[in-house]
Amino acid sequence: MEELWKRIPVGLDRIFEFHTAGMLPPNRVIFGFKASERLAAEAVKLARGRLLLVSDRVLAKLGTVARMRGILEAEGYAVREFTEVEPEPHIETAEALHELAMAEKFDIAVGLGGGSVMDVTKLIAQTAVTGSSPRDYMMRKVFAERRGLPMILLPTTSGTGSEVSMNIVLALGKEKRFVSSQYYYPDIAIVDPMLTVSMPPGLTATTGIDALSHAIDGMMHLNASPVSDTLCLGGIELAGSYLRRAVADGEDLEARYHMSVAATLCMMGMILTGALYSHSVSNVLSRYKPAPHGLGCGLGLPYSMAYNMPVIEKKLAKISTALGENTWMLSRRDAAEQAVNAVMRLTRDVGLPVTLQELGGINESDVEEMADIMIKEYHRPLNVRPMGREESVKLWKNLWAGTPMGY
Repeated sequence: MEELWKRIPVGLDRIFEFHTAGMLPPNRVIFGFKASERLAAEAVKLARGRLLLVSDRVLAKLGTVARMRGILEAEGYAVREFTEVEPEPHIETAEALHELAMAEKFDIAVGLGGGSVMDVTKLIAQTAVTGSSPRDYMMRKVFAERRGLPMILLPTTSGTGSEVSMNIVLALGKEKRFVSSQYYYPDIAIVDPMLTVSMPPGLTATTGIDALSHAIDGMMHLNASPVSDTLCLGGIELAGSYLRRAVADGEDLEARYHMSVAATLCMMGMILTGALYSHSVSNVLSRYKPAPHGLGCGLGLPYSMAYNMPVIEKKLAKISTALGENTWMLSRRDAAEQAVNAVMRLTRDVGLPVTLQELGGINESDVEEMADIMIKEYHRPLNVRPMGREESVKLWKNLWAGTPMGY
């Protein structure tokens, strides 16, 4: 053994602590089938007393909320449910929950649901301690300066990655606003793929494509690094391999497992970099037609990839390989184009639109206005290729025509 120690290369001869990417220490991501059964055992490590359980009506109807409540009450928690969080939540929902939190004084918060539920939980965990209103946070009149309530998040979808994200997205009227802070990370994330089995095909598709957009945006970001690229490529490979299966058969447990891994990996990669124009497209679309966030991200993704292609051919070629495409004997340019086509094909295969015309509810006359909104309000200065108004208009015209390579 002593002889082996002598052969340790310089630079690898130190011991270091690893804290999960995307979460502040101390932190834990507990992953696996039936991991949610450990909710109470993990909660008691953070706080006892009155517990706020945030979820939605669908999970309440399915009995998932009742099961988690039973696990918590058996450990002695006084549980108060709030199951009124809607998809793409509005500030009024957070305000109603804030009033409840201020009146009842909770000791710990648990978010059980998709990204909407988890984002609302993060915000209320903060406002319950500071007393400032949710609107003030989302309008950036006040900022998170310390930890809120101890918090555990349990995702029931495979896409948003909110369980390992420091971001919160809420709608104020027709406008989507987001805030970020290290204090919005949960203390513990429990990722149980079994909680995702109840997702219908449409939700499975939109959340899965959302995860893919996180990873690909992350790789196209100026802050991308070998660490973030490794996480993103791992998530891309899993989504490319298992999303179609998860949509086709919700009880395909292997597919559910790997899509849960993919969703967490993709956000871990993107949280080290940032969101780009696929997310901007989704934010703009929400002003014209109510649509799931992931649907909008998936719609904009191949077009933003094509726009960035001239400066990231090598990365797109890697994405093509990760998606299972055969790039042998292809030029780097052809492999990069294949990545764009692969994303469009995957999006179509899971039943989502790939053009504005397929989406419907949008007029061609709206395109230039949408381009203006994106470049003025959802501009991405850290996109790997700069974009001005002319390029934004072209991207949106391509979105209408269904021609991502039209540059």
